[in-house]
Amino acid sequence: PVLKTPVLKTPVLKTFVSIFLAAFLQGSSFAMYASELSVATIAENYEHPSVGPGSQVQNLVFATGGLSLLMASGTAAPVLVGDEVAGIFFEGQGQLLYDSRDPLETAVSRFNIGKATKLGVEADGDQLSATGSLDRVLLWCTPDVLPPLPPGDSPAPQESFERHRKTFENDWLAPPSLLFVQPKIDLPETTVVRAEMVSGKDQLAYVMDPVFRRSETLYSLHKRQAISLTLRPVILFDQPIGRASTDFEDPTVLMSDLTYDLTASNKEDLSVAVTETLTPLSRDQKVFRFDLYSDLLIRKHRHYRVKSIKDDAGRSVGHFHRYNGLVVELPEPAPAGKSFRLHFELEGDLLFRPGGDNFWQLGFGPWFPQPSFTGRYFTVNSTVRVPKPFTAFAPGETVFRGEEGDYNVVKNRIQNPVWGTVLHAGKYWYEEATQGGITVRVASYGAKNKRAIEKLSNLAFKMIGFYEPWLGPFPFKELNIIEVNSFGFGQAPPGTMYITQEAFQSRVGQLNRIFSQGINHRFAHEIAHQYWGHVIKAASRQDTWIHESFADYASSFVVKKLKGESGYKAMRADWRGDAKEATEIASVAMANRLMDPSDPGLSGLRRTQLVYDKGSYLLASLHDEIGDEAFLSFLRSIQGNFAWKFVTTKHLVGLLEHMTQQDFDPFFDRYFWGTEMPE
Repeated sequence: PVLKTPVLKTPVLKTFVSIFLAAFLQGSSFAMYASELSVATIAENYEHPSVGPGSQVQNLVFATGGLSLLMASGTAAPVLVGDEVAGIFFEGQGQLLYDSRDPLETAVSRFNIGKATKLGVEADGDQLSATGSLDRVLLWCTPDVLPPLPPGDSPAPQESFERHRKTFENDWLAPPSLLFVQPKIDLPETTVVRAEMVSGKDQLAYVMDPVFRRSETLYSLHKRQAISLTLRPVILFDQPIGRASTDFEDPTVLMSDLTYDLTASNKEDLSVAVTETLTPLSRDQKVFRFDLYSDLLIRKHRHYRVKSIKDDAGRSVGHFHRYNGLVVELPEPAPAGKSFRLHFELEGDLLFRPGGDNFWQLGFGPWFPQPSFTGRYFTVNSTVRVPKPFTAFAPGETVFRGEEGDYNVVKNRIQNPVWGTVLHAGKYWYEEATQGGITVRVASYGAKNKRAIEKLSNLAFKMIGFYEPWLGPFPFKELNIIEVNSFGFGQAPPGTMYITQEAFQSRVGQLNRIFSQGINHRFAHEIAHQYWGHVIKAASRQDTWIHESFADYASSFVVKKLKGESGYKAMRADWRGDAKEATEIASVAMANRLMDPSDPGLSGLRRTQLVYDKGSYLLASLHDEIGDEAFLSFLRSIQGNFAWKFVTTKHLVGLLEHMTQQDFDPFFDRYFWGTEMPE
């Protein structure tokens, strides 16, 4: 990304940008930044910036990507990080403008802007623009795009600067201390920008991150409920850098193996030794960034700490860990294409027991260091120790299950690459059975429930047998089915199904009767996720329907087998009816972006109606159009051609067109990327 004169809708801002940006480009020059500081020092410098003397400015312009800022009149002061000028703090009167260049996000951007901000919206064909006042901005940027300021002639605006920093300190999406460290050491010529803006009552942030997230994002910030330390970001615009939004994002770093040894206490504490095999793919690389929990607020303030990081030679590796992110610096750059290992020692009190129950769960969140999404493609070797009487369940083939003193121990391995893994432990009674080389292990919570265990084990084998002829062999040698002490949901990590208690109980009590409706459908949906979610991995958030819609449509075949054509038609009618409530506000592709901060529950429902209901109805319509034989062959071909890989919707459309020799771009443009409903 480079500074450019953007296409502007606001006449005043357009005039000033065209005049003053030209002068700025002619008159500015910056020295190349080459840091000899460590990642920890650079990050700490960004944690403790200072502000210099202020200057009166008029018509100061900054523009990059889709963002244009006109600082029309007010005071601007340089922001110092260590001895370097790394930004500008402006207060006064101005305007901001953002131009989206991706028509695929128009509907969801319009919805989110209307629900989360007071910004104005203008449309010109497929292009959408957002405009608003600019009352204050803290502009962080790399030296190549930093606008020059006249010499300061007034005191530093220290008080307002600190107040602004306090306002934005709980925005953890892209804090400066994580955002700028890697480019300063590894990629000093790369343009990186963060703008923290106040526009009337709106608090907005803009981030250009071509290194880790590799996207350009404008979002608004809102207070969450007390369960979180962070502000809630509502994405207004989000566009990938260097590729189209429909394309696969090649990872820059690949994590190919995870080995961990975890010991849990009988309270909430854990310690874990993690070894990861990593490969830089695009260039030699010294600095690596990961997602990793640091602080959580779940019933109390929880902390996760990096005790040490070492390489294979036993050398300590420098790092900075905060804001649920981790940046590490190797002693020397790792060559592109060559694998290496890092060894992490971690500890904290993450073992939260919901409602005081006797179980805990480490889910898909970053409880071990995780690179960007498509870089998570790893096998797993795990060792878990939990104090008796707890029993632990980890995905994969069981290598050992037994006792070590006061601990119950389980060791597992996952031999095919997955994008995430989980861990669950508690007071459980379990039994297991093996058929056709597959072991199904069913665990009831709290007490022995032999009848339910037998029922669910038999049901799992029947559904696996139903899926295998047309989706292929079941992906895992073992399936753990674990009761969760709640109602109304299921989840399917690799080789695992979490299912709530109505699946384990006869229909006694009003709640159980309510949630038991459709339990076979839910059970079939979660088993289908072992294919649609793990064998076939959605390559991005906009491809999530490959997990959810395909799993739900697969489960409809089970319902049809159990209840006949009427059961399938009822599901289809429900999909269509539910989807109609949401289809105009976003596409299936952009459903995960939907957010009304005043009613997040309704936003979640609308997302479900698109990703589950409209996506499934889209598949039903496609099934009608190409017929049974071609459609089932298409599903099987996806499993065969893309097994254990990341897949985009674009990949699937290409395969469908190759198989049918038909053009399906108009179909997907209207119904998947667009907001129309199939008939």
